[in-house]
Amino acid sequence: MNALNIKRRLTVSNFLMILIPLTVSLAVFFGGLHLYAMIVDMRADRKNRGELHFVDALDQILALAEKWRLDPEIAVIMGDVEKFNERYANDRLALTVYKDRTPLTPVFPEGEPLMDQALKQKESVTFFTRTAVHVQTIGDYRVVLRGVSRFAKPPQNYRQIMINGALVSLVCSVFIILLTNRFLTRFVFGKIVHALHTLTYGVHQVRDGNLEFRIHYRENDEFSRVCGDFNEMADRLLDSVNARQKDEQSRKELIAGISHDLRTPLTSIKAYVEGLEKGVASTPEAHRRYIDTIKNKTSDLEHIIEMLFLFSKLDTGEFPYHIERVDLTSVVSEVVESLSDEYKSRGLDISLSRKAENVYVDIDAMQMRYIMINIFENSVKYKNKARGKLHVIVSEDKEKGENATAIFTDDGPGVPEDVLSKLFDAFYRSDPSRKDPSKGSGLGLAIAAKIVDRFGGTLKAANAPQGGLSIIMTFPRR
Repeated sequence: MNALNIKRRLTVSNFLMILIPLTVSLAVFFGGLHLYAMIVDMRADRKNRGELHFVDALDQILALAEKWRLDPEIAVIMGDVEKFNERYANDRLALTVYKDRTPLTPVFPEGEPLMDQALKQKESVTFFTRTAVHVQTIGDYRVVLRGVSRFAKPPQNYRQIMINGALVSLVCSVFIILLTNRFLTRFVFGKIVHALHTLTYGVHQVRDGNLEFRIHYRENDEFSRVCGDFNEMADRLLDSVNARQKDEQSRKELIAGISHDLRTPLTSIKAYVEGLEKGVASTPEAHRRYIDTIKNKTSDLEHIIEMLFLFSKLDTGEFPYHIERVDLTSVVSEVVESLSDEYKSRGLDISLSRKAENVYVDIDAMQMRYIMINIFENSVKYKNKARGKLHVIVSEDKEKGENATAIFTDDGPGVPEDVLSKLFDAFYRSDPSRKDPSKGSGLGLAIAAKIVDRFGGTLKAANAPQGGLSIIMTFPRR
């Protein structure tokens, strides 16, 4: 069962804030009344029991009177009185024997008007006021029985009892309200304060640069979503900072690459122009060779500038695409067939394996041709044999389901494993010293990766098991 969230806790808190004090107050009030009623009932029961026993005691006194007439010995009378009083002690009945107004047994409190008036009577008589008194003459003796009267006034003031009970209930209610408020404050706001402290600590960590910090909040309430959003924000912020650092590094590398690749042909052009000016090329053949070199270096500059312009348009999203749904196998087959003879003459044999037919993807066929030409050019430039080989496979990616794959594998020298992921960075070449700019500007694969990404696909590199390099393109099928 899910734990109480903050909203539910507040609802329960407001409900209990009213229910608990009200319930306790009513319990105290009515419980007190019930306790009082029980006490009164016990007293009334004892009083009523005393009244009933008073009547029974009168019958016993009559029997004792007959006995004492036959045997008027004082010892006998006192023994019977003592037994009588022991028997009826719990019923608040007491028997006293007088002779000539002198008590022969324990007496009632002195000075009681009713007793004085009863002893003045010569005949048997019974008085009822707050107490009941029965007097009977037995020979020379006066026997007096004192007990509870049914005409006694109530011992308590019920109105005062109700007022006192209400005051006690009020005091208890205030006390219970304070306790309830304390408990509910910890029950509800304790969770809120803990969550706020956790969030504050997390914000301070991120503020101080600890972008790896994540909040581990285990409660299942509103703050769990807030903490989840905080962690997601921290993830995005970390990605943004990493991307910015990577972009900054790429920008530095791009500037360094542009400077190097432009400076190299410019230096050559300047040197050959100075050679022409100074007459170093003294023969027509040397003069023509200088002019051809300047022309070639100018073409290299033009190619670099065109690639930079294309890369810039791709990077800003201004490059025009004509995406349409085509059969990937057909597009790749057409490019291979149209270019295989040209690259064969340059020492690269291209072969094709069709492992899937009618594999439709959304791409720009002209840009796909550009990507394949770039891959073919790299295989020609970096081959380490007189005749190189490039094998192209078009298939379906069974592991990933609805994907189409084109794999280009050559038999060249390959690249170290630690630089495979860098092949698609701008101006990166596997030649660390960049001593041979004629083998490419370092922008070809970077441009190809951006084009494939725009098609919704991926482009990656891997060393082939039998040697050489594999360029793997993957597109979602349509």
